[in-house]
Amino acid sequence: MSDALVATPRPKSKFTPKQIACFYFKPYLTEDRDPTGLQACKVCGKTRKHAPKTRYTNLVSHVKSDHGNFEVEMEAASTAATGTLLSWLEWIVKETSLSFVEMKSTRRTINLATVCEETITRDMESVIKAVERSIGDELPERFGCTRATRRTGFATVLCSLWLQSSTGRMTGSTPKRTCLLWRHFYRFSADGVPLVGCATHCLNLAVRRFLEPYEKELEQVQSLMKRLRTITQAAKLRLKTPLRPKLRQDTRWGSTYTMLARYFELREYISADDEELAEEMASPAANRKLKTLFVQLADAQSVAMKLQCEDLNLLDARDLLNGLLEVMPTFGDYLAPNAEIMHSPDFESGVVKVLGSQVKKLTRAERSSLQPFLRRAPLPVHQEEPTKVGFTDQILKRRKVDDAPSA
Repeated sequence: MSDALVATPRPKSKFTPKQIACFYFKPYLTEDRDPTGLQACKVCGKTRKHAPKTRYTNLVSHVKSDHGNFEVEMEAASTAATGTLLSWLEWIVKETSLSFVEMKSTRRTINLATVCEETITRDMESVIKAVERSIGDELPERFGCTRATRRTGFATVLCSLWLQSSTGRMTGSTPKRTCLLWRHFYRFSADGVPLVGCATHCLNLAVRRFLEPYEKELEQVQSLMKRLRTITQAAKLRLKTPLRPKLRQDTRWGSTYTMLARYFELREYISADDEELAEEMASPAANRKLKTLFVQLADAQSVAMKLQCEDLNLLDARDLLNGLLEVMPTFGDYLAPNAEIMHSPDFESGVVKVLGSQVKKLTRAERSSLQPFLRRAPLPVHQEEPTKVGFTDQILKRRKVDDAPSA
């Protein structure tokens, strides 16, 4: 009995009463275009009373009673309108001005429903807000974002660094996993695409590890260079030399070499009696250690600059790295041909041997990695054998030779 008294829930409409009324009704005006307080149905022409700022019950009841399939008609109209607006938006985002939609030539040549500049601007703002809401629903409450400086058209590359678990630490694990995914994809793809490592990047990693035992002395030189850049010390230094202090950058080890070179150039101009600089000056033992480091970095700097040349191939790069390994064997973990950091060592060593005309020394693994790049020799062109001259042709040819005047 109690179950029979439970009210059946009313099905929820896909459209609001205002949307239904605006779609089916328009103001009924007099001949002088004055309002009458009536709304005329666009389909059947019937009128209904409706005062401004009141509900739409009277209008909606007419639509539901006389036009039962109103939802289907409104969905079809919404789809068509959305398609039209989407087509206009595609024109606008392709570096077309907003006034493009109101040009007479545009409306004459494009088979789309007309739209004004204000409407297309409003719709673009609505799309932006909808996209922002969609992105906001997926983002966590706290996240980091890195913006790339390279742009293509209107697109800007963004890299999100997501928070992991509850530690609250920003990490780049998501981009790292993406890079690893692409690396494995190319490694195990059907084409077997090899990845050639960047020699400059390997050299950077080797030098950064090599500099770790010298960080204390390098920080002392960095502190001295900062002190020499102050107003007082810079004025004193300007009276003695046009040289200026240089600082090292954390992201480029070449700046460390540049700083050390400038440090040894400025040492003779720095007064040992200056109390402000006394604490920053390196000890004789530290200077000897830095001098040895500077000489070693000079070789690495020379190789790094040569690797930037555009006409360098893999054979040239391998010769440069091997030459550096002879004087800096500690770089072997990053610069050796079979170093763990190398993604496709067989391919790189195979290319080096081919470029060095040592094809006969290729191992089986190297030959396999180079197989997709093997250039097939062209098929020999078939040449027809000359036909044997007949007996009669020999007689005629001999006569022509005999009749020819002698020179």
